[in-house]
Amino acid sequence: MTPKVHDSIGSNSINAIEKLENHLGVRFTLQYREFLSKYNGGYPEPDGFLFKNRIDGSSVDRFLGINVGEHNNLEDYFFTYKNRISKKLFPIAHDPGGNLILIGLSGEELDKIYFWDHEEEADGWNPDMTNVYLIADNLEEFLSGLYEIDI
Repeated sequence: MTPKVHDSIGSNSINAIEKLENHLGVRFTLQYREFLSKYNGGYPEPDGFLFKNRIDGSSVDRFLGINVGEHNNLEDYFFTYKNRISKKLFPIAHDPGGNLILIGLSGEELDKIYFWDHEEEADGWNPDMTNVYLIADNLEEFLSGLYEIDI
């Protein structure tokens, strides 16, 4: 089941996506390009997810978008976190606590969806994967696995 995405700014053209990729020096996965072409920011319903190798999880507060203003902007998040996360990963969303949901862009991480826990971030300028947790093997699995959290 694909979640509903509320408060999206609309769709993106392939041209807008390619322009951002060229500006940032990255290449998004096909699944993520398709997602960005359909949704531009917003929040999903349902929004909860679990980690693959832990017994807990979190929720998506907002998906990031292209030219969506001051907050929740892909470009701003990229430049804010580029020296704090692995070069193989890219921020696509955040949870209510300011942690990131990332997509793998290359290597063994390609297509996989991860959670970056800012409270476990290593000191220094060499980001590693010690505070990064696997959520799903690809974007489709992540989106279809979102569930409603019982409060």
